[in-house]
Amino acid sequence: MDDRETGDPRVVFAAALTRLRRRLPDVSDETLARRASAVVLPSGRRVAVNARRLGEWANGQSVPRKFEAVMVLVQAVERTAGGKSAEQPTVAQWQQLWRAARDYRSTAATGSSPQPQSQIVIGRPPGDAAALRPREGLADSIDAAIRDASVRQILLTGAGGVGKSQLASAAFHRAKQRDEMLLWVPAGDRLSVLGGYARAWRALSGVRITGSEEEALLPGIDRGGDDETQADLFLNWLRSTATPWLVVLDDIDDPGELAGLWPAGDAGRTVLVTRRRDATLLRPGVRMIPVGVFTADEATAYLADRLLLDLGPAAGQHGSQAHRREDLAALAAVLGHFPLALSQAAAFLIDTGMNLPAYLSLLADRRESVAGLLPPSSPADEHGGTMTGTLQLALGRAELLAPPGSVRAMLELISMFAPDGIPDAVLLGSAARDWLGGDPVPERGALLALRALHRLSLVTHHGPAGTAVVDVHSLVQRAIRDDVPPERRERLATAAADALEEVWSAPDCEPETETVLYRSAEVLLARADGHLWRAGGLHPLLRRFGRHLTAVGRPAAARDIAQGLADQARRRLGDGHRDVLMLRAQAAQAEGDLGGTAAALRSLGRLRREAEGSLGRTDPDTLLIRLQEARFRMESGLIDAALADFVTLAAEARGALAAGDPVVTDADDHVALCRGLSGDARGARDGYAAIALELERELGPRHPRTLTALTNLSRWIGETGDVRLAVTTHQQAVDGLASVLGRLHPDTLIARHNLAYWHGIANELGEAVEQFVTAADDAELALGAEHPTTLTCQVNLAFWRGVAGDTAAALRSLGELRTTLERVLGADHPRTLRARQQQAELLYRHGDHTTAADRLSTLLTDMVRIQGANHPRTREAEQLLARWSQEQVAAVSRQEFNATEQASAAPDAES
Repeated sequence: MDDRETGDPRVVFAAALTRLRRRLPDVSDETLARRASAVVLPSGRRVAVNARRLGEWANGQSVPRKFEAVMVLVQAVERTAGGKSAEQPTVAQWQQLWRAARDYRSTAATGSSPQPQSQIVIGRPPGDAAALRPREGLADSIDAAIRDASVRQILLTGAGGVGKSQLASAAFHRAKQRDEMLLWVPAGDRLSVLGGYARAWRALSGVRITGSEEEALLPGIDRGGDDETQADLFLNWLRSTATPWLVVLDDIDDPGELAGLWPAGDAGRTVLVTRRRDATLLRPGVRMIPVGVFTADEATAYLADRLLLDLGPAAGQHGSQAHRREDLAALAAVLGHFPLALSQAAAFLIDTGMNLPAYLSLLADRRESVAGLLPPSSPADEHGGTMTGTLQLALGRAELLAPPGSVRAMLELISMFAPDGIPDAVLLGSAARDWLGGDPVPERGALLALRALHRLSLVTHHGPAGTAVVDVHSLVQRAIRDDVPPERRERLATAAADALEEVWSAPDCEPETETVLYRSAEVLLARADGHLWRAGGLHPLLRRFGRHLTAVGRPAAARDIAQGLADQARRRLGDGHRDVLMLRAQAAQAEGDLGGTAAALRSLGRLRREAEGSLGRTDPDTLLIRLQEARFRMESGLIDAALADFVTLAAEARGALAAGDPVVTDADDHVALCRGLSGDARGARDGYAAIALELERELGPRHPRTLTALTNLSRWIGETGDVRLAVTTHQQAVDGLASVLGRLHPDTLIARHNLAYWHGIANELGEAVEQFVTAADDAELALGAEHPTTLTCQVNLAFWRGVAGDTAAALRSLGELRTTLERVLGADHPRTLRARQQQAELLYRHGDHTTAADRLSTLLTDMVRIQGANHPRTREAEQLLARWSQEQVAAVSRQEFNATEQASAAPDAES
């Protein structure tokens, strides 16, 4: 018989030493070697024991040359452990074990540990799922990590049901072309892992199984064949062997249970498959490969292939598909491309015979639960759980890692927001912590709850490096909402709104943060089922919708949502309620921003009178309505009347509101602006100088509000004739805003745009174009290609390029931009009208005076219709057209005069 059939006595001796060594799990090899070296034998001698040799003896790599070394080791263990163990061999048995191991000679004379004579494959990976997707990108990443010499473990982590085990199984089968020993171990608990390792050791060492008994390696010798001993021997073999190996630990449930069982060794690699992302798993030598959902194409292709089996003979070999591709893509999108959900949905469709449109209608019905739409009666292919079962299992594990009740409450809160980009400040603030427990949970407890969800891959918490936000799959959100009891839903919706409002109302809330908060607020509004409406009024969060959309340049969307909320508020609260008045005012303001200045002014006038009657003249909401009414009075060209309104408003707001309230600041700002627009440029300059000085004194010279006031001051410095100082002051404001807020902040973009304009007025055309290029590029990067600020920068860049001499290219650009403006903002929007005027001005500069005058005349008619005859822009266009007409009359007069002079100077024909 060969070694693998008879067994290796060295293995038996190593097993006995390992069993002995395990009596002192907390004592290091170095400490045990020192204690053994200090033992005095009956002969009075001591034997030096080396810690490295001790490790080699225990893993079967070598055998002590002298038996005395074995005896001092045994005595050191007995003394430290407090006596002999009942199962411990006698001295005679130790000597027999040692002599058999020492005298044994195998074909590998070096005394190395057992080596497989042919490839050994142990374990049972899951079978290939039906319509299996290869997922080449992830497969390549796994193979690259296995080949990388610096990587020892490959961690496949992701939510339950995303296909981690299928990817690991494919890698396991590919490794058969390369490795000689492959082991697949279900790693749900410690006993399962020990059993897998023991089975691998028996295969390696040649132990034969006869019925339920293992055949002994040496007759009469206790070979210590328990799973723990064999697992230790297998792990020692992995460390020492040169044989290429691959071990897959599938579905690790609790990394803590596998302490001391992690495979290691230079000759092989380990693939860890788990939903966990604990610190235990993230260490040097580990390559983490996150496994997410399918791509849209993968999900659609999966459904197409999976449901192809359900077509029946009617389709024929080359028949048309029973399911339309657009329906398949829609189903994939609704399920968020989640592999487990797709598999269950396909099984449900096959089992029930339901058609896709009907199933999509069910999915769209918010009354239907995830458990009902993906039932256990239609299980996923090659997966032991359902969507809801997998989620509940992970949630149960997560709940063990944080204060009781906080993990589920945290996930409930997350389920109410947008599925991606939730700022973690929303989830860790005081409003969120109030929801997490009867008594407010401390911030550390909230963070533990959030990280517990992250560790179980129920959410992904990006942070602390980079932007601290949370992502979650929409199906996880829906399944969690399904389980919220009806009596808790109103509280949950209110808690979610409170959490958003707390962050949004902070003075230092950045525009980028406001954008992601709006997305979550919009989702919350749809999921709150009317719970954000109270008997006394609506939740303050709902007032932010219109204001935010107006601020980001989406007046049409602001009008629509404000009007929709106003209609609901009227039905619930009545016409005179302050919330109704404010929502109607937001809708009127948005209408004015779209170009309907006169209509906005009329609506705001009516609302102001209602507010003064029901709320009082100096109520904060009334003051806001009065501010907007005065602004549109100014926009309509009634500058003097608007100035009087702003002066009165500023005085009354100071008496009613706290110092520094935005209404007071805005009123003061508009007072100065109206002075300038009425022709008092010096008054505007002085007004803005006073505002800037006060803000500098209260907030400091580097505060954003101070720097923004500086940009306003710069304009009127230029309007009073000091163009060079205007450029210098604008540059100071731009540098400050870029430093404090960042180059891409909206305030910085506007300030840079204005700096470019004043460079142009100063006839520094090269600098003007350069700054407009920077402003346009930065705006597109920060806000998008079709944001109003971006379009304004691009329009003015084209205009000033034309002024600088490239007129033909500038006219082409303005023509293209006008088309975009009309599509995005509308033909009557002020920015669209301004672009038309700039086109006419460039044509005039280019010498096409007739076409320019015709276009400006048509534009002036539209401006009167849209903005009114007194609007500043209307008056500016009217004055420009009159000037052109005068220039043309003067040019004709000059031509006639020159012709007369030439005729007078001509010689008489008869002379």
